Amino acid sequence: MRLAVVGLGIGAVHAQVMARMQQVDLVGVCDLDAALATRVADECGTRAYTDFATMLEEASPEGVSLCTNPKTHLPLGQELAQRGIHVLCEKPMAPTVDQCLALCEACEQANVTLMIAQKKRFTPAAAFLKEHVGGDFGKPVSLNYRYHPGQVPKHWFWQEDDGGGPILENAVHTFDTLRYIIGEITAIRGIGGNFITGEYPEQIDIALGLLQFQGGCIGAVELGTATEWCVADEEFFLACEKAIVRWRGGFDRPSEILYVYRDAQEPKTFTIDYDGAAGTREFEAEIANFVECAQTGATPFVTGRDAARSIACCLGLKRAVREGIVVELG
Repeated sequence: MRLAVVGLGIGAVHAQVMARMQQVDLVGVCDLDAALATRVADECGTRAYTDFATMLEEASPEGVSLCTNPKTHLPLGQELAQRGIHVLCEKPMAPTVDQCLALCEACEQANVTLMIAQKKRFTPAAAFLKEHVGGDFGKPVSLNYRYHPGQVPKHWFWQEDDGGGPILENAVHTFDTLRYIIGEITAIRGIGGNFITGEYPEQIDIALGLLQFQGGCIGAVELGTATEWCVADEEFFLACEKAIVRWRGGFDRPSEILYVYRDAQEPKTFTIDYDGAAGTREFEAEIANFVECAQTGATPFVTGRDAARSIACCLGLKRAVREGIVVELG
């Protein structure tokens, strides 16, 4: 399948992975930074562009990985849909739920595949929990998830109408992972504020949330940019009726899962290797799923309407913090 990438931040990783995939013909990469576009194109054996429309006309991709900043996802995605081009859209899908739904409608009307790149669903850690929670681990009861990236000195990241700060741009991974493993979130309480990012005083940089899930599970999340990249990590603890389980490791790379069945009292471990090509396997898995769905019409692992619910959770936590209320999610 002929694919292209626009936006070469995380998009550079998309391009590098695509260049290695047999089922993909990487026909172009695009970025406003000409030097960056040229460097990535040279690394991946493809052509560099600095103009989106020119790339679409000259490279004729069948699908595009949309890795630009979030506020551009709707207009660029609509243009792709109008041209009959399938869309792999990086998270967060858009700054608002309305924009998410507008992108869904554009792609549905054009009969093109829209998939959201929530890569953590494709990690071995998420797959392990998905396999056991509700099965031999029993029903989930309570959880605690700490997910802190380091500092992000990019203006768009902190704008409410764009990246939305870490409680949208990064925490969307937390909410998507929890929804995937545990189920839908029905209510959110929160406290937080702007504690360490004084240059963006209106944006929430750290928040704690209390969650109620549809199946009765309760949870607490610790989110924002409280740490620094040199020590950034994550930890997820989940108590189920028949077992307890914990994953932890580097940020976005939980490498150790420890679990105990309540009736055995014997700790077991499951380790995950991120060396070499294994470090980008979640990207390869999501791109492969996108290609398959675009070619066959199958439903993507993460649809636009599914991803919009995770956006609603992020915005719900921000609203709970700012207004001091319990936010109910329909």
